[in-house]
Formats: sequence, C-alpha cells, structure tokens
Amino acid sequence: MNDILNFKSITTYRLKLPLQFNFKTAKGEVKERETIIIRIEDQQGYVGYGECVAFTEPFYTAETVDTCWQKLVDDYIFNLRMMRPKPLMTYVRQLQFWLNRDHMPMTIAAVENALVNLHCERLGVNSVSYIMGQPLQDTIESGVVIGDVPMNQLLERVEGHVANGCKRIKIKINPTDGYERISLIRKHYPHLVLAADANQSYSYDDIDKVCQFNDLKLACIEEPFAMTTLQSYKEWKWERLNNDDWHIETPICLDESILGYDDLSYAIEYGLIDVLNIKVGRMGGLVPTKAAINLCRECRIPYWVGSMVESGISKMLHAQLAALGDSYMAGDLSDSNRYFERDLIYPDLTFKNGVMHVPDGDGLGVTVFDDRLEAYCMEKRTL
Repeated sequence: MNDILNFKSITTYRLKLPLQFNFKTAKGEVKERETIIIRIEDQQGYVGYGECVAFTEPFYTAETVDTCWQKLVDDYIFNLRMMRPKPLMTYVRQLQFWLNRDHMPMTIAAVENALVNLHCERLGVNSVSYIMGQPLQDTIESGVVIGDVPMNQLLERVEGHVANGCKRIKIKINPTDGYERISLIRKHYPHLVLAADANQSYSYDDIDKVCQFNDLKLACIEEPFAMTTLQSYKEWKWERLNNDDWHIETPICLDESILGYDDLSYAIEYGLIDVLNIKVGRMGGLVPTKAAINLCRECRIPYWVGSMVESGISKMLHAQLAALGDSYMAGDLSDSNRYFERDLIYPDLTFKNGVMHVPDGDGLGVTVFDDRLEAYCMEKRTL
C-alpha cells in the first residue's frame, strides 16, 4: 500500500470523563478526567486516534488541557492539514521540530499517536510492535496505584487488590506520613512488590525521611525531590555527589522530571536515575519513547510503564509497551472500570486474576467508540 497519508478530516475532541473515585496525590486531586482526543480519517476511510493526557491544572507538568487545546486547534492541526500528503516519518520529523521549539510533549504525542495509529491501520500492523520493531508478549500483569487515601482505609484497599491477583502496588506518599503508610503495608504484606510515589514532595532537608525507606525493600521510590529545571538537575547532582547525608539505598525512579530524551541522557550521565517510568505522552510520542527505551537498554537502566489516569486510547499503548518483555516491574495498569464506568475502547483493559491478554491487532488493536466521543464531548473542531 502507498505509504503517503492523505487526510480527509482531522477532528479534535475535548472530553470530560466522570471518574469512579477521586484520585489524590501530593500535588493535586483529579475528580473527573478532562482529556483531548484527535481523530484523523484518510481518503480511504482508515481512522487513527491519539490522546493528549495533560491535566486541567499544571501540577504534573506545565502543560494543561487548556494550553494543549489552544496549541492543537490554532497551530498544529491547522498546519498539519495544510501540508501536502506525506509519508508518516515526514510528519513525525515536523512534529519533532515543533516539540523542540515549543516543549509541549503531551500535545505533540497526541498528534503523533494518531498519525502512527492511522498508518498502522492502513498497513494492517500493530502500532507499538511496528514502532518498537519487536513482537508483543501475549499477557501482562496488573499494577495498581493507590492515591493519598485516609490511613484507616489503606489496608482495606490493598487487600482488595491483592485478592484480585495484583502482585505490585504503588502508593502515593508525602513527607507527613509517607513512611508510616508504606511500613504499615509492608508489615502486613512482606512479599508484595511495593513502590512509593512522592510526586516531588520532599525537599533536600528531608533526605533522612527518604532514607527511612531503606529497610522496607521497595522496588523504587518515584520522584522524591523536585527536579523540573536544569538548575534543579544541577542541585540534585550536587546533593547526590556531595551531601554526606545521602544514604538513600532505595532505587530512585524518575517520572515527571524526564520530559524527553535529553533529560534522560543527562540524568543517566550524572547518575541521577536508577529506574525510569515511561509514559508515551510525557516523552512526546511513540517514536521518542522507543529512543528512551533503547537508551535505557543500552545503559542498563531498568524501565517500566506508567499511566496518566487516561482513557483506553492512550492506556492501551502503555499496556502494549508493558508487553515488550523486559519491564522492571508491572506497570500502572489495572481494569478500565476501576476508573471509568464506560471507557472509549473495546475491549477495554480487563485483568483476570491479575493477568490481562494484550490486544495486538491493527493500529491500537482495539475499537474506539465514536459515539462515546460525541457523548462525552464538551467542544469539537473539525478540519
């Protein structure tokens, strides 16, 4: 088949998906999930979908639903539609130029994912397998994230997930009672694969509090310290190399401080990272994600796959990345109906006894419900 992508229409949806529960972290709380979906249809009737996974407030990164929406409808989508029909990688190179210029990886990823999905639908191959150049495993194990819930509910939540077959749980923590939360779980579940996510809530004055986790045998502690600017990287580099109190033995996992390949390369070069949390949106798309995973493999930095409380359009990519076979631990991947009464895809993410069969069909490998895009839509633009 001709590899030129010839668009018929590009539609951008701004959706509001009701959540089944409030998801709380050290930085913010999500009560309903606003998200942006891009739908690209070509002249032959093939369709590709991508999701922009920014939040409504800039508590995770600087991008928000508002800033991403404006950039998409006023700039990227318009200019994409005005380009002559091109092969996929020509569009990807244009997106990388915009990414380097504007530093909006989650916005760029939404467009890139839709283009890759469309291209792979046309070829009859799976998007993740095609970009990564390798087959996917048949199954993955579930991994659950538990938000900042009241202490008296914590063990009950953990017990419920363990009973459903989950063997890896990540707990959102903060300096106030983070150690108490994790130690309570570890006391009752000594063999559970356990991780903590601080969302950059500790300061360097709290290094002793982070060191407390050493005896709890965590798989990792994610983003303990703020590290969102080059100056922050230099401060962390100095602290890790020169602070006599730096006795942190728990592997440090980086997430929101790694916003692209250059950040990852810097963190590896100066020994600031032990484990990487991979998210397609944060890296700027599947093509940059492949580069990051290959760098981790080359430098022997373990990686695993996170998620963004997003719909199945984005989360299915994460499920398939988790099926590459060399993840450090199970990803932040659990049943769709834990988050949404109705997801946007079929089949949705469903784990039985902690294991999910991974769809690996054409494109996303799943069907997207266009009628649900319309039902949850708050605003729509079509070119």
